[in-house]
Amino acid sequence: MKRRILTLAAYLLGTFLHVTGAAAENVILTLQHVASGQSVTFTDEQLMALPQERFETETIWTEGVVEFSGPSLKTVIEQAQMAPGDVQLYAINDYNIVLPLDKIEDGAPVLANRIDGAPFSVRDKGPLWVVFPYDDVSRYNTEEYFALSVWQLNRLNVLSE
Repeated sequence: MKRRILTLAAYLLGTFLHVTGAAAENVILTLQHVASGQSVTFTDEQLMALPQERFETETIWTEGVVEFSGPSLKTVIEQAQMAPGDVQLYAINDYNIVLPLDKIEDGAPVLANRIDGAPFSVRDKGPLWVVFPYDDVSRYNTEEYFALSVWQLNRLNVLSE
């Protein structure tokens, strides 16, 4: 009897770890509110369920005009129910930069998870890329905003109080 209980417990634990691991593999973005310690994760499907922004623009990293789409950073922070603040953006390779709160607007930047309507891989600067409509607003077409255009984004630290 004891052996059956232990076997069942091991099976259930293994199943739990397998399911949890599978869910963790689908996470493409983690937000952490530094002051509160609150952490929220998003999968691509969850990001796609949010209101989407779309714009066409040229970049210094791509050839020709490209359509970027995805939720705005502001929308993602609101969905995570975090107080707004400056945001430290982290790429997969740990490159990071602080995006000041006053540069987070209703429609920009966008956490692009689609280029020309299709998901894109780490090899192509994905699966998330912080982009601005560089052609639409002249202040976005500057070195300051290029430095904030983090590709291979996977983590955000919200630095509000």
